[in-house]
Amino acid sequence: MTDRTLPHNPYITAVDDALTAAGLAPDWTQISDSETNRYDASGLTTQLDALLVWTGGHPAVNTEVHEDGLVLLWEHPAEQWQWAPRKAHGELEHEPEFLPTLGRYADPAAVVAVVRTLLAGEEVPEGHAPYWHEADAVKRAVAAWETAEQ
Repeated sequence: MTDRTLPHNPYITAVDDALTAAGLAPDWTQISDSETNRYDASGLTTQLDALLVWTGGHPAVNTEVHEDGLVLLWEHPAEQWQWAPRKAHGELEHEPEFLPTLGRYADPAAVVAVVRTLLAGEEVPEGHAPYWHEADAVKRAVAAWETAEQ
């Protein structure tokens, strides 16, 4: 993770902690505010994001389905988490797909359940994960970051 505190850090840390407690800790996690905002056509702004990576060597990855692992992606301003399988050298097999089950601030326990399903190579069930109520402070911090970036 990053050395400096970013506004979404408490949420991503809570998700990472929940995954670790469930025995599904990613091989690595990157939290950033420096990626170009791919939702802004001007290409002149950055976005908050987090990338959680499970390699093909992770014991929870079903390598018959995801030989080289997968990634889970959180981006602001996207409204949902996203995921994509990885190729051998770490690039993605395709553009990340949205996970309608996981809203931007889904409860970390719900993220764990979806990750467990993805790692097993199974279909993600339909529905909506509960909101993480501690996200209110994170949302305020993200809004302040967004205002400062403009």
